[in-house]
Amino acid sequence: MSKISNKAEDKTLRRPMDATLSPGAPLVALTLGERWRNFRAQLTRTLGLFLPIFVGQLAATSMGVVDTVMAGAAGTLELSGVAIGSSIFWPSELFIVGMCLGLYPIISNVVGSGELHLVAKRMQIATMVCLLAAVVVGAVIMVAPLAYRFVPGVDQDMVAIGQGYLIAVGLALPAYALFNVLRAYWEGLGKTGPTLVFGLMALLLNIPLNWMFIFGHFGLPALGGVGCGVATAITMYLTVLAMLVFVRVHPAFAHVRIFTRYYRVTWRELWSFARFSLPLGVAGMIETLCFSLVAVLLSPFGPVVVASHTIAMNVSGLLVIVPIALSAVASVEVGEAMGTNNWLKAKRRAISATTLALGFYLIGLLALVLGRDQIVAWYSDDAAVKALAPILMLYCAVFLLPDTLQVIAVGILRGFKDSRTIFLITVVAYWIVGMPVGYTLGYGLITGTPLEALVGAQGFWLGFICSLSCACIMLLLRISYLFRHRHIPETFRP
Repeated sequence: MSKISNKAEDKTLRRPMDATLSPGAPLVALTLGERWRNFRAQLTRTLGLFLPIFVGQLAATSMGVVDTVMAGAAGTLELSGVAIGSSIFWPSELFIVGMCLGLYPIISNVVGSGELHLVAKRMQIATMVCLLAAVVVGAVIMVAPLAYRFVPGVDQDMVAIGQGYLIAVGLALPAYALFNVLRAYWEGLGKTGPTLVFGLMALLLNIPLNWMFIFGHFGLPALGGVGCGVATAITMYLTVLAMLVFVRVHPAFAHVRIFTRYYRVTWRELWSFARFSLPLGVAGMIETLCFSLVAVLLSPFGPVVVASHTIAMNVSGLLVIVPIALSAVASVEVGEAMGTNNWLKAKRRAISATTLALGFYLIGLLALVLGRDQIVAWYSDDAAVKALAPILMLYCAVFLLPDTLQVIAVGILRGFKDSRTIFLITVVAYWIVGMPVGYTLGYGLITGTPLEALVGAQGFWLGFICSLSCACIMLLLRISYLFRHRHIPETFRP
């Protein structure tokens, strides 16, 4: 969002409602027609930023689907090994992604305040911190499967495949960090098109590389499940290399070029970004761990329950890509508005992202309610699964509303750099409310209900609904407080 794009936006406004407002400043009265035109212009702007991010996010998510499908084609042992590796890798990767999300408000704040000369140094600081975190986390996950060697009855061949996969993707974590740092850079500047291009590039590279390394083509050894990790690592480094060339040569970044010189930075500056971004990384990781743990806790109920739960979670994961993309837009737009202390613009942009998210939720709700049986049939032919999974998808329809709102709320709070609040609410909602409720209901600790497939699965999904509803309410109350009192969080730095 350059000054030029801001001027273009302001031309759509009929009255001067975008002036920077301090607490207590008088508001300009608007007619109903003017309010609608302003709101429609903002919706159009938000939607324009959202669509490329959404397609890019969808392409990136599809890489995991491609890995699962192609590893499955190589055999059950290969698939199970990749599953073990993925269960460790994805929470770790989301920790790094969460840290990189801290760049959105930092870049957009600088753009809003017009201090573009600060972008290059802020990017260098964030890159150093995120790369260091990626190296440390990568080293940890490479050796994590060794713990399975002490678990009796576990197939060690499967564990070996999982560890080989994790060694490859662990080496790729610095590339994941750079991918998300560069993505935050241009999206923070309001340029979302490159996210679409490079997201599709990664997906299109990953498919043939998987084929080559999993099955052994063009003289390469057939690495099976380990080949998934090798293909992913090569894909990420090739994509990041192209991204670095792009930001170094494209004229759109001439006034905010990065990585052209080294800035001397202090430990205090590095710690300042780490202190802000680490809570975001931990919040994303523990949320993912919560959902992963439920799959483990449901295992005593049998494969039908686990399969039904997996299908419902997979569908909800696809639907939540929309609010996740809108959350990134909200971070950028609110962050830019707050860079000039423009509370009115920040509020209008927050409402715009929330409105679009609710509209997409209604579409998803109709798809779940009316098409759940057909959706389940695409995943499984098992009669028992086809009976249970549609019931869980009704819970998913309820679960998706608070999930949508809390994801958008997190994006808005990121625009305020309110990372501590996000972290604390995530811990409370998932680990103090959601998991205990789900475990208690799922295992019948209060009702004394024995292990029954339907009761157990529904209990954990009720726990999901409780945790997400709790997070949604607390996050929205925090946002309401910030806007009502025009309160600037301590972590906010214009």
